[in-house]
Amino acid sequence: MPPVSKFDAMKLRTMITEGKNAQQIISAFDIDKVTLKNHLLKLMQMDEKFYKIEGMDTRAVSGNAKFSKNGLRLSPTLMSNYGFTVGDEFKVSCMEEGKIVLEKK
Repeated sequence: MPPVSKFDAMKLRTMITEGKNAQQIISAFDIDKVTLKNHLLKLMQMDEKFYKIEGMDTRAVSGNAKFSKNGLRLSPTLMSNYGFTVGDEFKVSCMEEGKIVLEKK
């Protein structure tokens, strides 16, 4: 049985028009950057329109963070893809077990 496609033209079109960047779309669809490129090409063919997604020309990183003996590792690329800059300070809270929330100060 072939894998189910995660292509959703309406959702992708909406996210693009809302200004979501590549990392945010990759996370929302749970796909990789190559798949996003394929979905984007398919959408452009369907709509006969060009769409630009911020971050498509930068290195892709997964939405995964790494917890090690040195602490929690969130890459600078991951953070900048979500609109944060070096030097930002955060408040850390736990809303429910298994979820950590970072709030920019």
